Amino acid sequence: MIAAVGSVFITPWNLYNNPEVIHYTLDILGSFIGPLFGILIADFYLVRKQKVDVDALYTMSPKGAYWYTNGINRKAVGALIPSALIPTLCVLIPALHGAANYAWFIGMGLGFVSYLMLSRRAS
Repeated sequence: MIAAVGSVFITPWNLYNNPEVIHYTLDILGSFIGPLFGILIADFYLVRKQKVDVDALYTMSPKGAYWYTNGINRKAVGALIPSALIPTLCVLIPALHGAANYAWFIGMGLGFVSYLMLSRRAS
């Protein structure tokens, strides 16, 4: 549903008119997907040590391993915002345009490190 609504606003049929717009679109998309990947990898491999409590995934108890305040993992959001903002600035600021092609990798590394630091500090 998100992709369907987003595609109406992005109007992908107009992307073929200008190749530069394709780069901006993909780089901005990578700026947000990279940090999400980094956060997921850090949480699964280093924070939770590859252990998934399947029963806790389906419980509504506040004592469950995957219960968050109002359903939001504040550490993950706290890591996501700066980790997505920095590569987005690399895409939008002309002086940093050389780093725009690496926005996914920059965001992934920042998301990984910042989530790991926030998780270790809070534990």
